[in-house]
Amino acid sequence: MSSILKCLARHWTSSPPLKSPEQIDAEKYLICVPWFGNRYFTSTLIPFNRWFLFVASFLCQFCCGSVYSWSIYNIPIDTFIYNNASAGKAVYTFYIACGLLGTTAALLGPWLERNGPRAGMFLGTSCFLIGYIIAAISLTYKSMLGVYLGYGLVGGFGLGINYISPVSALQKWFPDMRGTAAGFAVGGFGAGSIVWGVVYLPAIKAFGLPGSFIFLGVIMSAVMFFCALCMRTPPSGFNVGGINIHGLIHVEGEEDHAAEAEKGKADFQSPVVTKEGGDGNAAQYEAVDETATDVYGGHAKHQDGYKNVKNMRMIDCLLSADFFFMYLMMFGNIVFGLVVLSRLSPMATGVFKQSPVEGATVVAINGAFNCCGRLFIPMLSDFLVRVFHLNPPFARKCIFFTMLATQVVILLTLPTVMRNQNYDLFRVEIWLLTLCYGGGFGTIPAFVTDMFGAYNIGALHGFILTAWSIAGVLRFLGTSKPQATK
Repeated sequence: MSSILKCLARHWTSSPPLKSPEQIDAEKYLICVPWFGNRYFTSTLIPFNRWFLFVASFLCQFCCGSVYSWSIYNIPIDTFIYNNASAGKAVYTFYIACGLLGTTAALLGPWLERNGPRAGMFLGTSCFLIGYIIAAISLTYKSMLGVYLGYGLVGGFGLGINYISPVSALQKWFPDMRGTAAGFAVGGFGAGSIVWGVVYLPAIKAFGLPGSFIFLGVIMSAVMFFCALCMRTPPSGFNVGGINIHGLIHVEGEEDHAAEAEKGKADFQSPVVTKEGGDGNAAQYEAVDETATDVYGGHAKHQDGYKNVKNMRMIDCLLSADFFFMYLMMFGNIVFGLVVLSRLSPMATGVFKQSPVEGATVVAINGAFNCCGRLFIPMLSDFLVRVFHLNPPFARKCIFFTMLATQVVILLTLPTVMRNQNYDLFRVEIWLLTLCYGGGFGTIPAFVTDMFGAYNIGALHGFILTAWSIAGVLRFLGTSKPQATK
């Protein structure tokens, strides 16, 4: 028993991966392919720039967002396997995938922090592709169980790793704009849920049902493999405008434990991003200005808090009251959206007697609000930090309080709106609810990083995503004939 506890304790201990001189040199360039024997294949055509990670993260999450368009597959799969469009079996694949997404993100979060986002995305994308291939073979033999295993279990496992990997990396590269970085990453998930829903049916018509899984799986995996090549964590001593990844002012002689471990391994001049030339347009490899005191958003007032956060152990974070209430807060923000929004089209056509075309239109617009919430609400939290010089955790807390209060008001007034058959007001309330729903996913990574530190974000963000899985299960149990939310 003691050995098991020791293994668990080791697993739930986060430490950043140490970088060799060869890796540090290779990561000066955008394309960096690790190989055996601590060797790296690189292309020197494009120097690395931290802003490339915005694009790579968005594209990775864009592909992961395809899971939210699964409902398009429900009727074709039920018809193909059971010759019954209303069999209602294919939808369970969605719930299995969502359950695995949250669970995998929680369990492998510490592993991700120790091995870095590139290794995480290679593993996640490989599982994602294998899951699609298993699903395609299973459909060929008309095995619903195989679809559950392939797309649901294996594919969901890959989705979980690929969801948190780019978010964790961006939080380390952008200590000056954590909310914006998190929102841009998970905003891709919302955008993917819209676009892939349009692609699925034409792919089925062109390649057949099993063939569409091969075609789409290969395309999405190729994109995510390429994004994985761009992913990396900052080198030791990295700072932006005078602050390091922990939000602390970079002072000569004060290095974090990762830099201390690497000290003396290479004669490397750490990258510094300065405010000149557009707020740090490139992570240039030049000497750090050790005396820099220009701190974004008034962070200098909150240095004591950042120092405490930097030294927090992961297990202490998990068992803290702050994390418990943050988890409940996120669960509340999710469950309202999942329960109401997953029934949006039936509510529009059944309660308000709208046409099926209108039902599809309101769902599509709803997806756009989800994407906008993921992107712009975290940017608003950064605005509060920069302009009003609020303590970053307090700014995120204000955002969440406003979103939860808005959702409570909507849920209290929604029954009256439905009884009065006020369809215009119904759409406004639902879209506002969705904006808050997406805003929760976009803001939580920055909030977790502010509260518990840059080296704990992967594990804790993954653990908090289990609230999504639990909310999905509760929604499933509360629905007699579930349909995958889109």
